[in-house]
This record gives sequence, C-alpha cells and structure tokens, in this order.
Amino acid sequence: MSSYIYGMQPVRELLLRRADEIEQLLICRELAHSQEIIELANRAKIKIKFLPRTEIEHLVGAREHQGIAALAPLPEEQDLDEVLDKSRAKDKSLLIFLDQITDPHNLGAIIRTAECASADAVIIPEHKNARITPAVMKASSGALEWLPLCIVTNLARALEKIKQEGYWIYAAEAEARTSLWDVEFSAKSALVIGSEGKGIRPLVLKSADFQIRIPLSGKIQSLNASASAAIIIYEYQRQMMIYNKK
Repeated sequence: MSSYIYGMQPVRELLLRRADEIEQLLICRELAHSQEIIELANRAKIKIKFLPRTEIEHLVGAREHQGIAALAPLPEEQDLDEVLDKSRAKDKSLLIFLDQITDPHNLGAIIRTAECASADAVIIPEHKNARITPAVMKASSGALEWLPLCIVTNLARALEKIKQEGYWIYAAEAEARTSLWDVEFSAKSALVIGSEGKGIRPLVLKSADFQIRIPLSGKIQSLNASASAAIIIYEYQRQMMIYNKK
C-alpha cells in the first residue's frame, strides 16, 4: 500500500534509493525551480505534477510538506536475523532498541541520529510503539531509506538473542547509579531507550548488562527520548573513534 511521503529531504532520499517505486511526484508551483529534485526525477523518468500548495496539503494531510510529496510504498520493515548476519563480519556494531516510543517525531528523530552515526539498525516492539508512517519518514529526514528498522514480537527475547552474538546491552535509566561518563562501551553495543513517561519496561530492563544515566546539572531534570538517544549514541561513537586510534 502506498502513502504520500512528504518533505524535501525524505523525497530526495526516496528518489536516490527507490525511484522506481514512486507512483506520483507532486511539487508546489512555487518550487518549480527545485533543481536537484527535478533533475533526480527526470533521470528516473518520473513525471512531475505541479500543484498549488493547498492542494498538496489536502492530499498529504499534513502542513509540513514543504511543497513536495511522492506517492510510494513506505520502506519495508527488516528482519533482525538479517541485520545480525551482516554484523557478524564487523568489529564494531551499534543497535538501538526502543521501548514504548509512541511519538512519531521522537521515533523519526532517533532514526535520523542513528543513521547519521552509522548504527546498524533500530529495533522496536510490535506493540505499544510508533511504526513507520509518513510523519516518521518526515521526522527521520529520509533516514529510513538507508537504516533498517526491525520489528520484534518480544523486545526482551530479542535482547537475549543478541547477547549470544556478542553484544553488551546498555539501558538508559534516569535513576541508574552509573553515569554515562563512567561507561566504557563494548565495540558491539546495544542501546535501549524508553519513553519519557513510561521508561523501559521491567522485563526489558532486566535484560540489560548495564543501566546508565545521563548526568544533568540544570533545573529541569529530564530529556526527551530523542535527545537522550543522541547523547548516548555519540558518546559511543566518540569512544569508538578513540579506540580506532589506539
């Protein structure tokens, strides 16, 4: 089933990755000079339909379309086993597990950060979590075209499974005793992030090898899920860069 994928960057990544799956490309008349998008569409022999901005908004059902939308299937969800097969040959690997992240903007932002940091996949539970939607595509800035998103029926079992593949599991927990700055990440690491409101479920948290907190020094003692994920992901990246130089 196809959906309208909207926004300049998501449509650009779609054209680069899956141009052959685009059924319709809509561009606002005022953006008729969007040279790169038009060139990519012409190269793929995709006919462009120029419409008023309000008509695109009506078709897309969202105001954040930036004057561009493409009708195409959403990216397919990936299988965790396939991700693990590819990771076996790697010295370093980062997997991001998300628990109860129901906000599509948070999910999209985490996916965007994970792809920018060359994570191998984002893994989410089948239930009680946002799934791939056009809103998630927009928030991810098209990162879902490049980063596998895996759906698992049981997050705790999936974590136990990756332990058998040599991963160490780090769960972000606000009340944890161990500070992020005191953690030495394994080359093969899995990060677990929960929602701001509900956190990580006890059974999932039990699967973690380490519970870690981000030190906060301001008056507001909380970060949203995507901000927390970004901080920890890039601390892992920083440590791996130092490791590479040794």
